[in-house]
Amino acid sequence: VKFNGDQSVFGNTVGLLGDYKTGELLARDGSTELTDFAEFGDEWQVLPSEPKIFHEVAHPQFPELCIKPEDPRGERKRRL
Repeated sequence: VKFNGDQSVFGNTVGLLGDYKTGELLARDGSTELTDFAEFGDEWQVLPSEPKIFHEVAHPQFPELCIKPEDPRGERKRRL
């Protein structure tokens, strides 16, 4: 995703794309730093109390967790 703008436009933003100035992935509380992308996605999942931005409701919906991507390397086992 490419956004056109600089600090004058995005300088104070914090959210699903992280903190603009530091690149930190912050939780909704604005101070807890997360390092796991799956945990970060779950943290920012749309809640029932928030406005809907899509015309149709699709699964998963909170409290059901987001669907995690598959490991691109797949399951690996050491063979002796």
